[in-house]
Amino acid sequence: MPRFHFDVHEDGHLFRDEDGQDFANVDVARKEAVLTGTSIARDAFVAGSADHVVVDVREDEHAPCLKVSIKLEVEEQADG
Repeated sequence: MPRFHFDVHEDGHLFRDEDGQDFANVDVARKEAVLTGTSIARDAFVAGSADHVVVDVREDEHAPCLKVSIKLEVEEQADG
């Protein structure tokens, strides 16, 4: 079973996943990356610690095979 690593970037800070997790295939790893990214982004966005979260998924020590990018954009609307 392949081992996938989920490296997280929060506003330019890299948190490397040295351990990884075993998943049957890249489709299952993709679902986990989306769940991981949205969970981290939600906490970071609410706390105000980041407005951009990226999860790079790599199989073993290879180059990333997937990238999940989540960005918060807030626009203040002028009163009419």
